[in-house]
Amino acid sequence: KSSACSALCNKEYPAGPEVQAYIERYVEHFSLHAALSLDTAVVNVAPTGKGEGWTFTLESKGKKYTQSFDYCVVATGMYNSTPNMPEMAGAAEFVEAGGQILHSTVLTDASMVKDKRVLVIGGGKSAIDCTMEAAKKGAERSTMLFRESHWAAPRLLAWFIPFQYVFLSRFGQLLVSLRKGPFPIGAPNWLTYAHALLACVMYPVFRIVEELVALQLGLYGDHRPKLELVTDFYGYGHVLSPEFKNMRSKKQLDTIKGEVLRLEAGKVVLSTPAKASCWGSGNYTRLEEEGGKAGMDEHKLPVEFIICATGFGKTYEYFAPSVQVALAVESDGLYLYRHIFPPNVPRLAFCMSECATISNIATAGIHAEYIARVVCAELTLPAQTDMASEVELVKAYKRSWMPHTKGRASLVLLHQVHYHDQLLLDMSLDWARKGNPLATALMPYQPRDYNGVIGSGVPKDAAPSSIEVRK
Repeated sequence: KSSACSALCNKEYPAGPEVQAYIERYVEHFSLHAALSLDTAVVNVAPTGKGEGWTFTLESKGKKYTQSFDYCVVATGMYNSTPNMPEMAGAAEFVEAGGQILHSTVLTDASMVKDKRVLVIGGGKSAIDCTMEAAKKGAERSTMLFRESHWAAPRLLAWFIPFQYVFLSRFGQLLVSLRKGPFPIGAPNWLTYAHALLACVMYPVFRIVEELVALQLGLYGDHRPKLELVTDFYGYGHVLSPEFKNMRSKKQLDTIKGEVLRLEAGKVVLSTPAKASCWGSGNYTRLEEEGGKAGMDEHKLPVEFIICATGFGKTYEYFAPSVQVALAVESDGLYLYRHIFPPNVPRLAFCMSECATISNIATAGIHAEYIARVVCAELTLPAQTDMASEVELVKAYKRSWMPHTKGRASLVLLHQVHYHDQLLLDMSLDWARKGNPLATALMPYQPRDYNGVIGSGVPKDAAPSSIEVRK
């Protein structure tokens, strides 16, 4: 344990290279090399003739081959498929003149933008990170272009409360449940009645919270989100460092609300909306210095380097057509029993690839234990009709108030404590995880609170099993 994570245990926000080093040490510490087949593509996954397993078509070093397995677990993460690259008129002319257009995933070295005029397209966490990094790494100009602004959570709420005490505690979950209703998986029944009585009271409470967050992060003018805080957060929210506001105020980076009309040689032609009545410092600084203004039909912005922080698309095309039909993926995602199992496809599970929580690592560990128990017949899933009923209940709840996004089916987020409770109860494990009732109610639930869950169903004298992992 100590050799695998000691270097990160005392860091609240480790850097990317440190996380990568931790993963590599983890593999070495637990001797996982023999269980990994890297540089191997999964071309197709199809059920066997009798439906009692799966046939994988794999490709490695240019050669295809097949292997059969009893169970298929998809553990590819939430963001694993083709990057979304917007189609922009004039892109060929822009590139021919020496311009570059990259997706944010390709920007592995921020020094690529040194002395360049950079435009980052997007309004989420990745776009913000790329804009700040470009400014820090010596970009001549770093500008973020966004169509809509979204709520973010400061690391310290009201300047002194760590966000974990709201996002990861039962108290914070209570506030959200009273405002939007209890999560169908794991929430106690009394919350339904409390929500009916107090939902209207919670409205002004959250409006006050909105104003505090707006003040902390400078979310005014075009940076003021249109949706109310909780609804918007479930579609687009993230935790934001105050550094972005500070750099914007100091004019170290620029932000523009608008969209790309077309590209030209060395330029991006933008349209910008009418100017809002209230402006946070740093907005449109250089746009106005160049003679542009909000509400213009067109403004030509000098740009040499475009970063598209525009997310990813999901695909299930590696499954046989019959499986794709049975999965019934909808416009807002793939709905699953417990966010793990498709009711209509046996011997298939999704480990943290169709579920979004605040503590993704903790959820992934619980998922892994849950799936292992099902595979080893230590935990029996309900009947297909019962699983389908829960899926419909969760679907109706999410569609009643969460914004329509491609990943809405996966969203748990601020309801994660109750969701974790239910998974632990299914496995007959302690759900409270804390030492006393006060801590259970008020303290944030961190991944360390779930120590002992993984492997809890394995007999102490059990021999290591043969495992193959495909990447």
